[in-house]
Amino acid sequence: MKILYLRPEHGRPFFYADPSQIADDADQADGARGWAAAKWAEIEARWKTSPTAAARFSRKVWDWLQTSVRPDEPLLAKLGSAESITLHHPSATSEKKTRSAWRRYLAARASTHLLWVIVDAVLAVLTGLVLWILPGPNVIFFWFAYRAYSHYGIVRSLHHARWHPPPTTAESDPALDEPVARDSHGVPRHLAVEDHAALRHYVERRRHWDDTEADPEVDVDAETEAEAGADPTSQRTPGAKPQ
Repeated sequence: MKILYLRPEHGRPFFYADPSQIADDADQADGARGWAAAKWAEIEARWKTSPTAAARFSRKVWDWLQTSVRPDEPLLAKLGSAESITLHHPSATSEKKTRSAWRRYLAARASTHLLWVIVDAVLAVLTGLVLWILPGPNVIFFWFAYRAYSHYGIVRSLHHARWHPPPTTAESDPALDEPVARDSHGVPRHLAVEDHAALRHYVERRRHWDDTEADPEVDVDAETEAEAGADPTSQRTPGAKPQ
């Protein structure tokens, strides 16, 4: 899995992966999870083609709610099944700093998604109890249930990526020394990115709190390992370090 450490014209650098790197083709769910996914796909297909006023209104509400989804969620969800990770970083940024930024980023996102698992689960229960009497599909309840499940999946993926990661390497790429710039039409572009439409979507949906820089000299996971008596330098061995 190829992940780019991109630098914007203004603001902090961020981790990004092209859609081709996070495609789900190889991730075929089975068991109860696969059954649930198949049932939801069946219900979703009927709902999206329903001509009723309630269905049309609920689709508009659903699309609006989708705007709150952070653009890095597909990347985070994919980490749990990645066979290997390659961090491509600017030549001006050291491998040590890149790895430290990666660990801080994963730690920050894990905390955020764990919080939202709890919040959305509570809201799903409340809206399910209060809004069940309304006619039509209970979009609000399903949204919170869907988001709680999504956050839970990301938390599991991040736990795996941090404490049982696949082989992880870092490669310097001089092309990444150039920042993400906007063309004459205002569209974000970068030579190292394959899908500029996806990059535009990512940049426009990204918020300053999505990428935590904190103290660039502090490596959260390395300090945790050291306090536990482990050698933090062992994290640099592929397949044996939290990322």
